[in-house]
Amino acid sequence: MRNVLKYVLLATVIVAMPILANAADKVGVVSSDEVLQNSEVGKKTMADLKAKVESKERDIQRQNEEIKRLGEDYQKKSAALSAEARAKAQSELETKARKMMEDQQGFAQQLDVEQKKLMEPLFKVFTQVVGDYAKKNGFSLIIDKRAALYYGSGLDVTADITKDFDAAARRSK
Repeated sequence: MRNVLKYVLLATVIVAMPILANAADKVGVVSSDEVLQNSEVGKKTMADLKAKVESKERDIQRQNEEIKRLGEDYQKKSAALSAEARAKAQSELETKARKMMEDQQGFAQQLDVEQKKLMEPLFKVFTQVVGDYAKKNGFSLIIDKRAALYYGSGLDVTADITKDFDAAARRSK
């Protein structure tokens, strides 16, 4: 069975070699992550997103500290409280903890939506820039570095794409 599989794979490679040789005249690789991290518009977008995240994280941290403080107060005073007062304090603590968890989940969902909203237009510009760059420079294929198992350093067009991306992003504003 292994030998049959080996021969089928070898035959597939032999048949595909001329097709691949003709189809991939000029190939390049680009790091979409590096373009985003190094471009002006990418840096600004990531800074905006980071500012929103940090603001919300501070709110959640304040809630967390309040719940911790209430929990400590409850532990200290619970022995002196009546059963009714203890139940009320515990209920208040659980309600605040539940609200904080809901806020955290809501924030995570909100962050996903916000990130998609900010990144979608950038991705459209990025895709257009890569296509235009490929046509202008005679590339048959440009793939993201993450998809390539190996590539020669001469195939990396990330720096050129980053420049074109910044220029296109400025024009599209």
